Amino acid sequence: MKIHSTAPAPDARTPGWRDLADVDLLRALVETERRRRRLDAAMRAAVAEAERRGLAEDTGYRDTVELLTDLLRISAPEARRRIDYAAPPARPRSRKRWRVLAAAS
Repeated sequence: MKIHSTAPAPDARTPGWRDLADVDLLRALVETERRRRRLDAAMRAAVAEAERRGLAEDTGYRDTVELLTDLLRISAPEARRRIDYAAPPARPRSRKRWRVLAAAS
C-alpha cells in the first residue's frame, strides 16, 4: 500500500483515479460514501415533506410520482421507490402482539 500522497483529492472534475495513492483512494471511497449518504438523507427528507404537504396537487400534478418524474427527470418506478423509501406506509400492528400486551396487563 502506498502511504505518501502527492495527488490532489479527486472530484467530478478530476479524472486521475489511477494516479491516486492507495491511501487517497481509500479516503475518497469513504468520503464519497459519506457525501452520498448525506445527499440520500436530504432527498428522503425533501420527498417526505413534499408528500406530507400534498405539494404535487398544489402545483397541478396528479400525484407526487408525476411531480418527481417531471421535476427530477426520473422514471415513474424510481419516483415511486423514492416516495416509498421516504415515507413508507404505516404497518398494521399484529393482533398477536396486542394479545400478548393484553395478557401482560
